[in-house]
Amino acid sequence: MATTQKELIELVQQHFPNKGHVEIRKMLNRAQDEICSSAEPLQSFLEITTVAGTRFYTPAVDIIKISRVEMQDENGQYFQIPRLLGSVSSNGD
Repeated sequence: MATTQKELIELVQQHFPNKGHVEIRKMLNRAQDEICSSAEPLQSFLEITTVAGTRFYTPAVDIIKISRVEMQDENGQYFQIPRLLGSVSSNGD
């Protein structure tokens, strides 16, 4: 498997001998940008202690997307809360 840009250029030139180094490098950079923009970032977990009567919480870290919300019951079992995903109005709905 090719691992360096030079090896990738040589591999592409085997199949497309009329392509120059600069053109291939630009194509490789565009392909890399496409992969990076479509890839999901690593997931992390955030634990917040809830307080009765408190509806909104400000996490201590920047969050881009919440994919799942879970609560822990008195038996230590976790369950998902699907209603907490998506947009929430501040008027109590």
